[in-house]
Parts: sequence; C-alpha cells; structure tokens
Amino acid sequence: MHFENSLTILASLTFMAVSMGLIMIAIRSVLLNSRRLEERLAGGAVLEGEGNGGIASSRKKANLLTQLGSHLTLPDAKEITRLRFMLGQAGYYDQSSVKTFLAVRLVSLFGPVLFALLLWGPISAKLSIGGAVLTILTIAAIGLFAPTWFVRWKIKKRTDQCRRGFPDMMDLMVACIEAGLGLDAALVRVSHELGGRYPALKINLEIMNLELRAGRNRHEAMLNFANRINLEEAKALAVMLKQAEEMGSSIGQALRSFADEMRHKRMMRAEEKAMGLSAKLTVPLIMFIFPTIMIMLLLPAGIRMKDGLGL
Repeated sequence: MHFENSLTILASLTFMAVSMGLIMIAIRSVLLNSRRLEERLAGGAVLEGEGNGGIASSRKKANLLTQLGSHLTLPDAKEITRLRFMLGQAGYYDQSSVKTFLAVRLVSLFGPVLFALLLWGPISAKLSIGGAVLTILTIAAIGLFAPTWFVRWKIKKRTDQCRRGFPDMMDLMVACIEAGLGLDAALVRVSHELGGRYPALKINLEIMNLELRAGRNRHEAMLNFANRINLEEAKALAVMLKQAEEMGSSIGQALRSFADEMRHKRMMRAEEKAMGLSAKLTVPLIMFIFPTIMIMLLLPAGIRMKDGLGL
C-alpha cells in the first residue's frame, strides 16, 4: 500500500509539472504576441511573413500542437531535413509539419503514460505490480513509435496510389505529346487530368511543375518527383527522358515505348496477384469450407449409424 501511495504522489507531481509547463508556454505565447503587436503599432512597419502569408501563419499558430512543437528543442538540420522529407512523402507539406510531428510524438508518449499513472490504483488492483509496470512500459513504447508507424503507413498508402496511377499518367503524357504539346505543358495538363482519381500523384506533379517554373533543371525536378512518390518507375522515366534529350531522339516515341512497358508491368502485377490468389485461399478453405463440407457429407451417415446401433 505504501508503494501504491508513493506512485500516486509521483503521478500527481508529474501531472502538476506538465500542467505548469503548458501554462508557462501559453503565457509566453501571449506575451510574444503582445510584444509584436506593440512593436507594430509603435513602428508601423510590416513584420516578416505578414500580408497573405501572415494570415496563413496566424491560422497555423492557432494549432495547439504546432505551438507546443515550436517550444521544443528541435534536432539538428540533417534530422529536420529527413523528417520533412518523410512527412512530405506522407502528404504533409505544411511548413510547421516537423514541429507538429514532434509535438504529436511527445503527447503520444507522455499522455497515455500519465493517464495510466493516474489510474494506478485500479490497474494495480486488477493486475500485479509487475504486470502494471509492464503495461505502462508497453503503452510508452507504443506511444513513442506510433506516430512514426502512422507516417510510414501513409507513405506506403500514397506510394501504392501513385503506382496504380503511373501507367495512366504515362498514357496521358503520350497523348499530350502526340497532340503537339511540349513536355512541360504536357506535365501541367496531366496533373490537371489526374486530380480526381489519383490526388497524391497530382500534388507531386504540381510540385514538380512549380520547381520547373522556378528554374530547376528538368532532370533534377523529375528525380525529386521520383523520390517523393518513392517509385523506381519514375526514376527510370527521368533517366530515359534525359537520355532522349542528350541523344536527340524523339521524346514521343520514347514515351510511347515506356508507356507500353508500364502497361505490361501492370498486367504482370495483376497476373501475379491472380496466381497468388489460390495460395491465399488455402487457409480459409482448410479452416472454414472443408470442415463444413465434411460435416454435411458425414452427418447423414452418422445419424444412420446411430439409429442402427440403437444409441
């Protein structure tokens, strides 16, 4: 009982410390906003990021997780770049996405643990002390890795969507090129046409078009596009277009050959899934369908044997 009281006191103190920290963060945010307002009224100068961007920035700051993440100690520049790239692959392109991700990871780590510590009495009553400690450690481990698992699941989902839409994108590019459009104009047209069915592919194409408008090299922009959607086919497309430009061959013919290859690969993947369907059906067939058939076949014989033996 003494151990349980000590843990309850420890949980209460931890909860009070976290609450005081959140209160201090809120007070600091209010003071910073007040100081900025006073400087603006006194100097009349436009602060950095105001105008249209300032409105969007103020809306972003309304997010509590973003405010919490802005007060955390951020990792080094290399780790921030890696996290921003990973979040971009998952579809989170906001400027404050890294701070929000770090805040979510902090909340998912300490929130369930604090809740479990506050309920230590009922948990320890149903479980032993060792079981309760193991439960809290399991919750902490899940809370630590859950945000990363969710982001990776989002990346896999968007990659599968881009893989399904890539052959359609190639067919549209071939149609646009043969209709007389240039490669850059064809990419813009394709991004508009793919929006309804493949939104992930459309967004990444629009980002690539913005990079091309900003003056980035086409090969580099297409490699960035391939890295964002995480497809080897897109990297092969970038290399093929660069080789076609360097050798002076027809881009339309090269795209048509590449599109035919993409359709062939999609058909091969469909045939591979169809061939693996029989193996996947083996387990439910043995566990559910086969016992039912055996019962239906043997039940009448069993009833006749029971009547014949007089049981």
